[in-house]
Amino acid sequence: MTTNDLAMTGTTIDPSGCNCDDCLRGSSIPLHRATAAHLQGLMNGDLANATGLDLSDIEAVLDGL
Repeated sequence: MTTNDLAMTGTTIDPSGCNCDDCLRGSSIPLHRATAAHLQGLMNGDLANATGLDLSDIEAVLDGL
């Protein structure tokens, strides 16, 4: 998946369980629905981090799934 593909499926990763309007419309992706490509985009900074998690602690991010 390229950065362009990621932009088409959302620009922000929200916390797990998020059910906000942006997640429902697809402009954000809740962490529990993020694909490996989304997580890679999140870690690369291609997607905004709205999870509330410190990405330097990858175990916490993975536990949030």
